[in-house]
Amino acid sequence: MDSASQSAKAAFEAALGVLKTALAHVANGDVGPIKAFYSHRDDATSFYGWGGYEKGWDEVSQRWDWAADRFKGGTVSHRNITTVVGADLAYTTDIETFSVTMSGMEQPTQWSNRVTHVFRFEDGGWRLLHRHANRLEDQYEPSKRLSAG
Repeated sequence: MDSASQSAKAAFEAALGVLKTALAHVANGDVGPIKAFYSHRDDATSFYGWGGYEKGWDEVSQRWDWAADRFKGGTVSHRNITTVVGADLAYTTDIETFSVTMSGMEQPTQWSNRVTHVFRFEDGGWRLLHRHANRLEDQYEPSKRLSAG
């Protein structure tokens, strides 16, 4: 691997550290770090685990604010499945597990998500461009899930 490739890989690994730290803050109701790391451009998008979608920084930012009101303390862990890094785009797929207290709950709860993060190199550094998270479920036969009964 040449020195430019090593440097790009090191910069991306540092960005993954920023993402994980930011998500740890989210678990505790602090969305400032994730909002700082996210792309603030009009093509930023999110498909979060509680449905819907957002396009553009204003909508994505508001959704993070919504999340901040729900997370009241806990942890998040990640198990990487795939990491692909290009010159200016990259993505990861992970299993992400939250163990947190949510607003309106007295006891902590835990769930795992299948998560895809898409990154773009912009303004001299990696930024999160898209997050897609939904609950990890057991595999099933589509015909069983789609049946009317």
